[in-house]
Amino acid sequence: MATSAAPVEQCLTGTPWAIRLGQAATERPALEMYEAETLVDVVVRSSVAPVMLRGARRGVSCGRPCAIAWGRLPADSTLPVVLFTGGRWSGRKQRAEVIAVGGFCWLAIAYGRFSTVGVEHRGTSCGRLRIRRGRRS
Repeated sequence: MATSAAPVEQCLTGTPWAIRLGQAATERPALEMYEAETLVDVVVRSSVAPVMLRGARRGVSCGRPCAIAWGRLPADSTLPVVLFTGGRWSGRKQRAEVIAVGGFCWLAIAYGRFSTVGVEHRGTSCGRLRIRRGRRS
């Protein structure tokens, strides 16, 4: 599966988040997730029971509230369905565009106020997290 950093860089522009692809000490590919220049997570490619939803944060992009979620791709490398919910209107739901990164991870960003994010793969729930408030830059 070929991926490009261009769509990721484009969707992260103006947000408090950044990523960097590198290698773990084991020489496996790794994704570093940064918020306000602080490392918040490292996701290493793994074939052992991958946790599809690794983290979620909320912040502000160009004066607008937004949220980001990230995780590992499933073994078949298909993109999961990512649904942001809650916020000011508790029944509000927004399906996010998901972008593959490095062939083993994914990112999703949604604009608005959200309190939780859920991930599904092939119709099966694969995780749900409360969205944490981001660091101040």
